Amino acid sequence: MGYVFLTIGLVLGIAGQMCVKLSKGFRQTVPTIGAFLLFIACIYFISLTTHYFEMGIVFAIWAGLTIVSTTLLGIYIFKESKNKRKIISVTLIITGVIILKAF
Repeated sequence: MGYVFLTIGLVLGIAGQMCVKLSKGFRQTVPTIGAFLLFIACIYFISLTTHYFEMGIVFAIWAGLTIVSTTLLGIYIFKESKNKRKIISVTLIITGVIILKAF
């Protein structure tokens, strides 16, 4: 069940980040409200995840995968810059999450 809660928390966190981008600095009402509601729900599911896994592991995986996902979505959806440094950084984050979970 922990993986289900973690996945839901990840999806909600990523959706919240997309709403932050769409809110244009919290000047657009609907995406702003969406961001706050999604982040509240995200925190709830991440807190449920901590009942199944160590807190440090949960937050490292959640933060890492949220960063990777929002970076890639920013590149592909919002046409943000894609450069070697971003790709290397995303790869290192993914590697770190895998190593952390594996050991």
